[in-house]
Amino acid sequence: MKRTLLIALAALGSAHASVVSWNLDYNGTLSSSSVAGVVPAANWSNSWPSNPTVNLVDDSGAATTLDLSYTSFNNWRIQDSDPGQDGDGSNNKRLLNGYLSAGPAGWGPTPTFSNVVLSQIPYANYQIIVYFSSDGANREGQVTDGTSNYYFQTLGASSIAGSNATLAQTTSTSNSNYASANYAIFDGLSGTSQTITVQMRDNDEWGGIAGFQVVAVPEPSAALLGGLGAIGLLRRRRA
Repeated sequence: MKRTLLIALAALGSAHASVVSWNLDYNGTLSSSSVAGVVPAANWSNSWPSNPTVNLVDDSGAATTLDLSYTSFNNWRIQDSDPGQDGDGSNNKRLLNGYLSAGPAGWGPTPTFSNVVLSQIPYANYQIIVYFSSDGANREGQVTDGTSNYYFQTLGASSIAGSNATLAQTTSTSNSNYASANYAIFDGLSGTSQTITVQMRDNDEWGGIAGFQVVAVPEPSAALLGGLGAIGLLRRRRA
């Protein structure tokens, strides 16, 4: 029984989630060795200088089939210079500095939203982590994949002001609670295409998508399933 448990735990521990990461670069370039994100990953694709949109690489640097297009009124940033590396060695301040900017206003800008359209996603099951940003704090917005909706209030410059970036998740699904946040996680996804959209709420309060990560959810191995089944059987025998 101990050997079965060890096999199961080893299979679980050895499972590696492949990650494809993309950043809107505006004074905050992520080099191939730069590690950033809620799921720490290197080999981010940047919108500058080469702006790759097809066959984005994963965290190992290998090309995948994932393609993207994106939409916004313009690109913007929290600060007009590179915020530099975080004190802990990550690069989350660079990740959050630039963003796809859009919002409503009385003069009728179009579009008023920012989005990224993903196609040819190479994973059977995955989650998408969406980062959003703004140069102003306390601006309300909504991020959606067309099925789930999360509501947030922007952190603004404070998100990159400290030694380390502030990363805060919204799990609010009600517009009665705009949680202070700069990322959301869409779980349990499948299919080869997804569209993620950020819409700001009020006139002249702009913000938008700073980046995303598509994180593969590995299928459990046969060894893991067998081991967990044996554990369950043992528990029933002891009951």
